[in-house]
Amino acid sequence: MFEKLAGMIKFGQSSSKAAAHVAAVHLHNDYLKLVLLQSAGLKVLKVETLLPGNNDDLQTMLLQLCNELPSGTELCLVLSSDRYQLVQLDKPAVKSEEMLQALPWLVRELTTVPVEDMLLDYLDLPEHTSTQGARINVVVTSKSSLLELCRTLQRKNIQLANIQPEEWLPRNLIPVQNSAVMLLVHQPGQELSLQIIKQGMLYFSRKLRGFNRIDQYEMTELRQGMLDNLLLEVQRSLDYFEGQLRQAPVKEILFQIASPQLPEIVRYFADNGFSQVGMLELARWMPKLSAAEQQDYWLTMAGAIELIQAGEQANEAQG
Repeated sequence: MFEKLAGMIKFGQSSSKAAAHVAAVHLHNDYLKLVLLQSAGLKVLKVETLLPGNNDDLQTMLLQLCNELPSGTELCLVLSSDRYQLVQLDKPAVKSEEMLQALPWLVRELTTVPVEDMLLDYLDLPEHTSTQGARINVVVTSKSSLLELCRTLQRKNIQLANIQPEEWLPRNLIPVQNSAVMLLVHQPGQELSLQIIKQGMLYFSRKLRGFNRIDQYEMTELRQGMLDNLLLEVQRSLDYFEGQLRQAPVKEILFQIASPQLPEIVRYFADNGFSQVGMLELARWMPKLSAAEQQDYWLTMAGAIELIQAGEQANEAQG
């Protein structure tokens, strides 16, 4: 994600030579989380969480995590949802090399970030067979909020290779397949995110309002309308995907919600006519971590995997 920030680094592009180690740091106002991977075999070597103290600043905490990384480790910064804004719009009819210059003026009425402070990138949404034209998913963040972090990392020769918004990462934990998969993701305190992923690409996404506390309720409370509302929203999205976008039916619905009620939520969907439902499998990616650690670090893990996949794509393009 992102092109160039203050002439220092290119975002969203890792080196063509595969790094022996990759890492991701999840930037959140309440914590920083680190996952360090050995690229061969996606072996998790280290996980760590730092909570800010009274006198801690973000730069100091970030360096504390990164200073112990092996030499040559590539780093991905994962932005929490309060650090960026996402908008979808029709793809403008401009040359690809002019797109990043045109986008600030197209999204300025849709975001709260001033044009002069915008740092943005976009993701092409797969073309559909419907009458809908080409669409793009644009992520916008504040350049000034990241500039000093990047300078700090550069001074310490830390290889920042990529910056990604949370919402573009869950697809990395879904096996690439021709059949579409719906993923329902909830992060504590955030709205529920509904995504449809096919062939490793994000085909469709939306935020579902009113479910930001779904992880805090007991099943008896969830049964008092919330789950029925969620069933309705899921069915609406399926109908839109198949009807308006003219796509083959979604094969499977997966959930990633940090709630002890999740098995019962999945069962509720199965009892209401959704046959292929289950939980996102985290153990296959982090087999040595406890279930609690898997819940804590799955999104950071997806950020590290992004670097490996980007490196593999770069190698394929060159070879």
